Amino acid sequence: MPYCPPCDRHFRLENSLDQHIRAIHPRTYCWRCERHFPHERAKEQHIENSLRHHVCTRCYHEPDFHSAQDLDDHLIEDHYACIPCQEFFDDDDDLLEHDVDVHYKCRTCGRFFNSRSNLINHRKIHAARNVECLGCSRMFISHSAMMLHLEANTCESGSDQESIRELVWEYYEINGRWNHDHDDDFDCYYCGAGFNQLSALLQHIESENCHARISNYDSLFDHIEKSIFNS
Repeated sequence: MPYCPPCDRHFRLENSLDQHIRAIHPRTYCWRCERHFPHERAKEQHIENSLRHHVCTRCYHEPDFHSAQDLDDHLIEDHYACIPCQEFFDDDDDLLEHDVDVHYKCRTCGRFFNSRSNLINHRKIHAARNVECLGCSRMFISHSAMMLHLEANTCESGSDQESIRELVWEYYEINGRWNHDHDDDFDCYYCGAGFNQLSALLQHIESENCHARISNYDSLFDHIEKSIFNS
């Protein structure tokens, strides 16, 4: 038979007991744990210390969530919280910038990575294929990927690493940029870094490590493209 311990009173129906508790003991009864407490402060201490309660203290009405994950989701969505750092931000944009800079979050799909380099590599899957091969109609996500395709002899034009190197040398000689004393075949015009493959140079330019612009190599690309189709 339903029973109220503080009142030492029995009820015929469970619903009657519930109505009684809501009317007489709303501040001292924990519905989730089905426990009575001698006073309101005892109930508050129970909620603060119990692993079954997950309260948001930033909300005026202090909602109690069923799980820690539900509370974390609420803090992130409504209070712009970074759970690992235990920091709160003014808005969703500030939280996103923090997650991108500190926790390497992908802006496109929301995934987190353990390093900036892994995030940069991941971003490539979201990149549009808008770079057309200089020797065929295939499209690539970057100029370095396109050039690697040419150097690897996977292009229908028949180009390979050696033929690309010869075309670059030819371009350098025509434009007076050839340095016979340079140990590397391809150097960055901006920082001077040297590389043995043109694709490696282009990958360097596309990275965040250099401020060079890929557009500065447009005339070289034109020379390679014309030479391939005229061969």
